[in-house]
Amino acid sequence: MRIVITNTKGGVGKTTVALYLAEAVQRSGRSVEVWDADPQGSAIAWSDYAEGDETPLSFPVLGIHPRKVSQPSTGESWTIVDTAPGDPATINAAITRADLVVIPTGPGGADVDRAVETMNGVPAGIPALLLLNSYSKSEKESWETWRSIQASDMAAFDTRIPRRAAIQRSYGKPIYELHGFERLLDEIIAVHEHITQEA
Repeated sequence: MRIVITNTKGGVGKTTVALYLAEAVQRSGRSVEVWDADPQGSAIAWSDYAEGDETPLSFPVLGIHPRKVSQPSTGESWTIVDTAPGDPATINAAITRADLVVIPTGPGGADVDRAVETMNGVPAGIPALLLLNSYSKSEKESWETWRSIQASDMAAFDTRIPRRAAIQRSYGKPIYELHGFERLLDEIIAVHEHITQEA
């Protein structure tokens, strides 16, 4: 199973989504690795900081040259690909190999507009779903964004990832609490099974 985490806009939490989802996959008893295809190397840096503190992540994070994001995965391992925001060629190459594309978006117009733009660029036949990230129940903008997504014809996960200081503070550290990513994994598995049965 290969999952590509992408959005042409930066700052929407792609790396956080990639690593937390990988932790959820690992805890489910499946083998998983993260491919960091972003030249900034945020996922690799997170992994390196954790290892330097002698509290390594529970899964490998590998730096993948953008030209190699379309290479086959190894074995039965899940692969989660973290892409760079401003690199359409790499995004497109990664998507061509994806079993599922996850497009995180924060609440608010600019984030959602770019998420929709990203989704419209996914070729037909490759399933892509929006993921509302940094959701706050008490924030009007979060609620209005969620209502707008639900009212549209865009495919989206029911799971909303909450805005949590604990998530923001976890950069460079091992992941202890999943903050809803276990539910996201359940949805991903259900979507993939549905697609497989339809094929």
